[in-house]
Amino acid sequence: MTQKNIAIFIDSLGGGGAEKVMLTLASGFQKEGHQVHFFLLEPRVEYASSSDFFVHVLYDNITHRKSTNWLNIKKTTSDMTRLVNGISTSHGLFDLHLVNLDPSSKVLSRCDFNNTFYILHNAMAEELKREAKLGPIKYFRKLREKKSYNNKQLIAVSDGVKNEALSGRYIKPKSVTRIYNPSDIAVITKLANELNDEIPKEPYLIHAGRVVKQKRHDILFQALALVPEIKLVLLCKYADKARKLAKKYGVEHRLITPSFQANPYNWLANAKLLVSSSDFEGLPTILIESLICQTPVVSTNCDYGPSEILTGEQAEFLTPLNNPEALASKIIQAFKSPPSIDSEYINKQFSIDSAVKAYLNLIE
Repeated sequence: MTQKNIAIFIDSLGGGGAEKVMLTLASGFQKEGHQVHFFLLEPRVEYASSSDFFVHVLYDNITHRKSTNWLNIKKTTSDMTRLVNGISTSHGLFDLHLVNLDPSSKVLSRCDFNNTFYILHNAMAEELKREAKLGPIKYFRKLREKKSYNNKQLIAVSDGVKNEALSGRYIKPKSVTRIYNPSDIAVITKLANELNDEIPKEPYLIHAGRVVKQKRHDILFQALALVPEIKLVLLCKYADKARKLAKKYGVEHRLITPSFQANPYNWLANAKLLVSSSDFEGLPTILIESLICQTPVVSTNCDYGPSEILTGEQAEFLTPLNNPEALASKIIQAFKSPPSIDSEYINKQFSIDSAVKAYLNLIE
């Protein structure tokens, strides 16, 4: 395939999941000989790998919240169109435009670029439920944002997210294609084998994720209390918040909370099990990364994604939501008799090569 020019639009390159996914995908495009340009609404950049690509910032001193409000959206759309057209003049027309997150989608939905696809990273129902708890104004504002996806070509990161988008409950898209988020299997495998003296020598379970209600640390700690004495490593920010909650369930003494780890994969590789207790996800990448590290997973069968990742023998270790007893039972079962991991399935479904091929197929 001849070299293609690909534009990726996202609010910023701060330390979020969507940003990481797009940088991983961009590296895959670049390895195949294609040119990638990032277009940001604001100048926040926290990933070192962003220096490998062309990065264009629309506004140096305006936050994306301000630039996309109803007072400024028209000007922001005009300025974005001018910026992209200017880059196209010097680097060539873009063959594919990929748009991420609601603020950027609000802007790009008003632009007129060919072959534009909007990536849905999360379940809309749960986002809207969270906004509803903050009041009706927040809810209807978020719902209005989602209307940017009406009559648009969408990419969903899981079949669950795809089915929700096609249900017509919140939006009416032109089309929805499922493409799983890419994982750099070679890099993860290499990092999984790095030595780290901080990693415990004794057996341990592991959980990785923010300390937020969605991740249901309360269910995790209740399950841990029902499992015979084994330590739990928490890879998270705000460990004090997690410890306070663990104390409520009598398991604080069983937690290991290391400082920030630039490489979480050797921690994953040395764990007996990864445990996930979430109420919902978009596509829980940490489950994929754990399997790449050859560490089995016990997870709630939440919307969306776990059932698409945990297949074969692993499917037996999906548990009902809000059920610490079932989670504990499966932890004990998997600890005694770990399920096999279908590496061929993981490589086929979640590799960079698979994602790059799927995205390039969108080019007309």
